[in-house]
Amino acid sequence: MIAPHEKLAGTVDAPWSFTYDGRPSSALLPGWKEGKTRETKGPGFLRRTRTLSAPDGLILLEQEVTEFPGTPVVEWLLRFRNPGTRNAPLLESVLPLDVEIPLAAGGIAAVRHSNGCWDAGLGGVGWGTGIGNYAIKEDRLPVGSTLRLANPGGGKTIFSVPFFNLLAGAGGIIGALGWPGRYRIDISRSRETVLRISAGMEGVRLSLHPGEEIRTPLVLVLPWEGSSVDAHNVLRRHVLAHHTPSQDGKPVTVPISHGGWGGMKTSTAVRLVEEIAKQGIGYENFWMDAGWYGADRAVDEFQVFNEEDWFLHAGNWRVNRVPHPAGLKPISDAAHAKGMKYLLWFEVERAVVGTPLTMEHPDWFIGEAATEFMGHSDRPYVRFRLFNFGNPDARQWMTDWISGLIADLGIDIYRQDCNFSLAEFWQAIDTPSRQGIAEIRYGEGLLAFWDGLRSRHPHLILDITQRGDLETMSRALDLTRSDYTVSPDADPIGNQAATLGLAHWRPHFGTCIQTRPGDTYHFRSALAPGIAFSPFNVGGTREQIGKFTPADFPFAWARAMVDQIKRARPCFLGDYYPLTACTLDRSQWSGYQMHRPDLGEGMVVMMRRPESPLFAGRFRLGGLDAGTDYHFEDADSGKTLRAKGSALTGEGLEIVINEAPGSCLYFYRAIK
Repeated sequence: MIAPHEKLAGTVDAPWSFTYDGRPSSALLPGWKEGKTRETKGPGFLRRTRTLSAPDGLILLEQEVTEFPGTPVVEWLLRFRNPGTRNAPLLESVLPLDVEIPLAAGGIAAVRHSNGCWDAGLGGVGWGTGIGNYAIKEDRLPVGSTLRLANPGGGKTIFSVPFFNLLAGAGGIIGALGWPGRYRIDISRSRETVLRISAGMEGVRLSLHPGEEIRTPLVLVLPWEGSSVDAHNVLRRHVLAHHTPSQDGKPVTVPISHGGWGGMKTSTAVRLVEEIAKQGIGYENFWMDAGWYGADRAVDEFQVFNEEDWFLHAGNWRVNRVPHPAGLKPISDAAHAKGMKYLLWFEVERAVVGTPLTMEHPDWFIGEAATEFMGHSDRPYVRFRLFNFGNPDARQWMTDWISGLIADLGIDIYRQDCNFSLAEFWQAIDTPSRQGIAEIRYGEGLLAFWDGLRSRHPHLILDITQRGDLETMSRALDLTRSDYTVSPDADPIGNQAATLGLAHWRPHFGTCIQTRPGDTYHFRSALAPGIAFSPFNVGGTREQIGKFTPADFPFAWARAMVDQIKRARPCFLGDYYPLTACTLDRSQWSGYQMHRPDLGEGMVVMMRRPESPLFAGRFRLGGLDAGTDYHFEDADSGKTLRAKGSALTGEGLEIVINEAPGSCLYFYRAIK
């Protein structure tokens, strides 16, 4: 198999393509003039930037290629600029990844990929309800077939994440994209011996104006041979090193968070912070969600699903002074005094028509749409517009405004949600000769907005909800990888499937659960580098809300669960070995191993689902040294065992779970 990075040294046979003035790049590039190559060295990478100039002087192609010494990973993106004095001919079909891969005759090819934050309804019973969020899949590629992974609406990566592993013969290619908007990845087999991968942003067909420049999505490829599990771990290490936000040279810690509704009165919120601290559960972050902003008005103190009015005031990012007469600073001060960070929710990409900014600067917004999503019973429909991050003046205002709120309100974690499809707004303002330009400017502007906030507030943590691309991951956490688990009725299998799938691609994510007192199986199903759960108040129906946790709540159990998460958290930054298939079958077991080869430590998590008839099983572990003994500790009972690495990777670790549903968590370390 020829890896795409082997073509990067050439100018003609490159792993990307485009059409310019009606001609394919493969025919054009031999006649383009090559400029000097610039090199930039950084921690763990070498970047080479090369330029090619079109003979008409109207397109300068810049190829930015980054290699990572010691690994097979290579990344690149393309930039197109018009250095001329007149509009350039049409640039279209821009595919920053477009490569053919040879396959031996009779060879079997398949694609491993994952659902997005809400599964697409494929795969049998249970799929399509959200329970299959991020679940891993493998699709065969027979001759004549094409598999498409796409994010047609932009915004949240709903249907699929932009990662894949092409499995072919004794090796394959892992690929990924970085772009906070629409993308598509097509993997096809036109002939028995030819595979093709093409990927990029949807719908680019435009003429560049004089002095104008655009960029493509970022592309990552990782060619591999041998074990696909090992290849995924090379990817995880790379993502941790180069696409995970850091502070003081270390990956940002995904916090243990307690949620609070934004409409909760300041006095209630401060009392809640005091109660959280009193019980000593170990929370690291006080999370204030939607409902804190907009016109001064009385609001529900707790979230009432489908009745609250948070959706109706988006775009008016001022504090509602009825529940918060002194603003939100007293709440952040209370959280900080108890050693917690303070998170505040925003949805800055959307503004309801009639909010002040839409009236004062209508030119800063794109399009208009109507929805009844989460509408209030007195106002079931609402019209809203898209804030245009592609407009430099608008972006500057929003950066200044949000930056001011971060400073004034004591915000440590800025959470940005997105609850609608953006593509229809971008397409509404594109013209026939400028298709895709609105999205490109928007995507560039959104990344610049996030970078601007981080530059002004070096210790600010970004939480960008459920956008799973490389560019967003590099800047932000995702504290709630899916909304499925927000529901009080969510099946714990949804969190199990999400971890089994998402961990193939990235080591750093959070999740949330509703609190079910004493239910270790439910809680452990959500074991992750960080978690949000709220035992002191809940959101739900009118009958469920408004009460703090009763006195008989098992706080000792909650403290034990949080202690286990904190102990497990470093393990998630290591190598990942799935021990079971990723299935929604209620009669199966679900489990995985996380291993830190640098520390000689790790953990094993196993879940016996409610309809499983089996109470025991053996599971072969990965990554262990054959000649080393390992000490295992049961996190629940404290019982220990000792076993040699060769036995654990050969015969396997025997796990017994007597209850269904039930779970087991082992921590282990090498005995030196």
